[in-house]
Amino acid sequence: MATVVLSYLFGMFGADRYYLGKTRSALVKLFTLGGFGYWWLIDLLITLFGGQRDAWGLRLRGYEQHKKTVWIALGALFGVSLVAGLIALIATASVGESGPTPFGWVLLSTAAAAAAIGGVVVLVRRRAARVPSNSARRPSSVPPSIWSFLERFAVLRAEYVTRSAGGDDIAGSVVQQLDSLTSNTSELFTRLAAKSEKSQRDRARREYEDKLGKLTAALEHDYLLDILASPRLWDDPDQRISDVRAAIAAVDAQLLANVRQVNARKGIVFTVAIDGLIGPRKVMDDWQRDFDRAARDGDSPTTL
Repeated sequence: MATVVLSYLFGMFGADRYYLGKTRSALVKLFTLGGFGYWWLIDLLITLFGGQRDAWGLRLRGYEQHKKTVWIALGALFGVSLVAGLIALIATASVGESGPTPFGWVLLSTAAAAAAIGGVVVLVRRRAARVPSNSARRPSSVPPSIWSFLERFAVLRAEYVTRSAGGDDIAGSVVQQLDSLTSNTSELFTRLAAKSEKSQRDRARREYEDKLGKLTAALEHDYLLDILASPRLWDDPDQRISDVRAAIAAVDAQLLANVRQVNARKGIVFTVAIDGLIGPRKVMDDWQRDFDRAARDGDSPTTL
């Protein structure tokens, strides 16, 4: 990196060769101003292509790690220099002693037309941006906290679809459960907004914030997805998978029951409790329980 910088910025004065220990050739390069520019360019290209060596014949360290960065940096610097030169040339050609030249007037007219077109494009894009996409827009009837869980379900669904495409039947069934759960959640809060009083909506929001949060934790990479990917690393993986699927089904059934209660204009009732849902917190509880049991039995607990 140091050789490249010295070669590019001060190669005309032999700084790169002096840095590499080539004192004599550095002096020659200094007094000839980089070999009238040719030597400067040749040394720079040799360094950029990894062929440069020091006075002891050793290749420069760090070429493979930094060559991409160096090429990008020098390309950007060269591009900036080229643009600056073009701007200076255009400015010289556009202004004469008595004011703008004919070329200058043409340039000003073109710039004004481009600015007008650009302004129109910006206005059109801003108007389009004010109308969000239907797929990303949160329905006003769904509380933001609930919507965040539904968005996370959509991300997790893609993970389970990928596993299902690889032949995992359990992942395929989880995808179907997530679709039903997402649909019924949106349906419940949409109908609550249309037919229920605020107290019922707030009660439903608090209830499902808790339950959807627990389901999200159970479906994440550090639990169900990990069990499906590496079942041998978990004790009783089949039971854990069954517990998570049963919890999803129970919450989905309660959502559907609540939708029917709203349609019948009855007060919604919550009967499903999933406090025992297997999840990261439950797993830690299991580990602590096993640890304590081993300590009571006099065994040496495993250090995690």
